[in-house]
Amino acid sequence: MTTIAVKAIAAKAARAFERIPAYWNHFSALERHQLVAALCFLIAVFYGLLIWQPGHKKFETLKYQEAKQIKRLRASQAAGDALKSIDLGNLDIQGIRNEFAKVTAAHQELEAERQRLTDRFIQVDDLESLQALKTELAQLAEMGDMEVTALEHYHGTGASSRSKRPLLRLKARASYKGLLQFLDGLATLSHVAAPVWSDITVRSGRPEPEQRSDQDIGIGGNTVRQWLEVEIHLAI
Repeated sequence: MTTIAVKAIAAKAARAFERIPAYWNHFSALERHQLVAALCFLIAVFYGLLIWQPGHKKFETLKYQEAKQIKRLRASQAAGDALKSIDLGNLDIQGIRNEFAKVTAAHQELEAERQRLTDRFIQVDDLESLQALKTELAQLAEMGDMEVTALEHYHGTGASSRSKRPLLRLKARASYKGLLQFLDGLATLSHVAAPVWSDITVRSGRPEPEQRSDQDIGIGGNTVRQWLEVEIHLAI
């Protein structure tokens, strides 16, 4: 843009400013107040959109970052105080190492025991081991003079399903001594069979003539026998 063009624009602007008082005087006092109010409104809108709103967002961002930083500092300070509060007694470095070795050894023993117990549980898809365990349970019950009426594999519902393991349902007739012998013998099985639910009902009655033994025959043949109706759910 040439110097002559700049001078021409400046001259036009000067003449326009010179005419402003003349235009202003043409308005009444009410119109002047309305124009001033409109101008103030435009200035306020301009300030709100272009200056205050971006500045407010930036201020909130800085405030949020500051709060996060304060929270981190407080957490670091709390962690430092917790470390300072640990009492190692009069242990030196070698003593601390010895204590750590003892804790590590105890942890390894617990882990080995956990693994041993885990290995004794039957795998869900190992049907051969499942059948072998059912055979062992039937033999154990027979040794305890229990009459097994049902032994089946099922997926439990309700209270007996809290173990989250496959279950066996065992139903039998037993004596008190035979039931205790059976429960004690569960620990000797090749796989885990842990009772998680049971229902025991005492029954009594006179045996049928063909089922009577010499011990059943009392005075007048009125001997009454008692037995237990047992249902046990075993987690395997």
